[in-house]
Amino acid sequence: MAVDRRLVLAGLGASALIGPGSAGATARTARIYLTASRLPDGRYHLVMLNGDGRRRAQIPLPSRGHAAAVSPVDRTAVVFARRPGAYGLVADTRDGTIVHRISAAGGRHFYGHGVFSKDGARLYATENDFEAGRGVIGIYDARDSYRRLGELPSHGVGPHDISLADDGETLIVANGGIKTHPDAPRVKLNLDSMQPSLAFVRRSDGELVDEQMLPDGLDHLSIRHLARGANGHIAAGCQAQITTGRLDPLVALSPGAGSGLSVLEMPEHTLRRMKGYCGSVAFDVSGRFLAATSPRGGIAVFWDTLTERYLSDVRLADCCGVAPAGDPGSFLLTAGNGHIMHVAVGPDTLPRTSMLRMADANWDNHLTAVL
Repeated sequence: MAVDRRLVLAGLGASALIGPGSAGATARTARIYLTASRLPDGRYHLVMLNGDGRRRAQIPLPSRGHAAAVSPVDRTAVVFARRPGAYGLVADTRDGTIVHRISAAGGRHFYGHGVFSKDGARLYATENDFEAGRGVIGIYDARDSYRRLGELPSHGVGPHDISLADDGETLIVANGGIKTHPDAPRVKLNLDSMQPSLAFVRRSDGELVDEQMLPDGLDHLSIRHLARGANGHIAAGCQAQITTGRLDPLVALSPGAGSGLSVLEMPEHTLRRMKGYCGSVAFDVSGRFLAATSPRGGIAVFWDTLTERYLSDVRLADCCGVAPAGDPGSFLLTAGNGHIMHVAVGPDTLPRTSMLRMADANWDNHLTAVL
């Protein structure tokens, strides 16, 4: 672990832009976040940030990272390699040390996301059985050096993000529908037949509890990223894989298993700016407000999920990472150009923003709140 003093000082100087009168400044400072980054010399790190954007520590990664899963028991975090990566690094977020390395099983690679069971005993990771062209969920024993115990079917192709339902027994899987192979890692092999889905999988035996699809005509939208709100609602962020000439919705909402996916509306000019790409989604701490980002469009969009009403958007070049800040209606955004922005939204108010600038860091796709 190494702490870059220049970057910490840069964060301290920039934090003055927030100001003592900003709502929730104390709550923001108390939170800790994880994100992958790249330094100017090309090295990759997992970075721990304070809620005010200051760098707390950085942990070297062997290659580009993607997203982190955090244990609900002891704040252990696992950061996964970007698809089609083969590593997961287990970090102790209390002191920033690496305590274990997970390697993908033969014939498998990671998709970049995972989730812990409620008791922290099991880690579930989205993986590709690339020869068979099917998605699987790898099961790892967090109490026995992350020994691989086996796998469950994802009941789809290209599982990317994964979450755990409130019952603690149902895994929620974003099957993106895209078939890939590590011999051609960024090539999409089945765009004419992709079937994205939101799968609810029983973790005890792998049975499919429920499967939710997007409305007719939207099979070209790969369901990539998930967020679960405090009220149990699930948000799905999508990425268009085929140009249709239409402005198709990119974010959908589900109340949970046994219901269905409904798309969220937004103004045409906002949807056009997203350029067919949703990079990440997150609920606020109350579960009422939802944010979605588009790095291609340099925009973050917000809804009130109580009414499913579009609220507003903010512009931030190359923004992708988003996570709840400490107060209801507040979020932290990270961007590939090194910016960090705090945003506060409400049902009847314009968004309030506070900007930070971190030098010498390109933040990667996702931002994960540890507490």
